Formats: sequence, C-alpha cells, structure tokens
Amino acid sequence: MSETKPMPVVILDWRPMKRNSLLGFAKIQLGALKISDVTVNTNSGRLWAGLPSKPMIDREGAAMRNDAGKIRYVPILEWDNKNTGDRFSDSVVAALEAAHPGATREQ
Repeated sequence: MSETKPMPVVILDWRPMKRNSLLGFAKIQLGALKISDVTVNTNSGRLWAGLPSKPMIDREGAAMRNDAGKIRYVPILEWDNKNTGDRFSDSVVAALEAAHPGATREQ
C-alpha cells in the first residue's frame, strides 16, 4: 500500500469476471469523474486496479494479437507518475473491499 493519502474512490458498480489474473470490472467515482471498466486484478497475493484500456485494431479492423495469441491493449487514460497510479490502485482496492467484502479474494 502507498503511504500517501488515499484518493476519494466510490464503487458505483462491480462486475465479477474471474479470468487469469482478472477478478472483475468496477465502475467508480473519483471526485466528479466517473470511470467505467476499471480492472481489478490479483496475482500471488498482490491486488491492483488499472485504468480502462481498449484493444489495438489493425488496418482491417481486427484486434491485434501478441505472439501468444492474446489481444493487445492500449491505455485510454494514464497517470503522469507511478506514485499517483499506485495511490489510485490502492484506493480502488480498499473501496472495493469495503463495498463488496470478499470480492478481492482469489477463488
């Protein structure tokens, strides 16, 4: 957890969707801003939240894939520094745990 003040995150909606490290998608409110499709992930006991992204599309309109065949994604929004991103992630995870107890447990 970051040692700085948490961001004022409110969970507006939670859609569980367990797939690999993904636990699900949250719709959040951060001050006056609502953000849909915030991902919440877990791996080896570590939890984190990420800003939404979209699939990379080639010239023919098909989703681009990496060498492993997985769809490649590009960020829609980005934080200007790692500390702010960590604060956001920690705040979303804490708000989700408070609003939906057990939602962040690995199944």
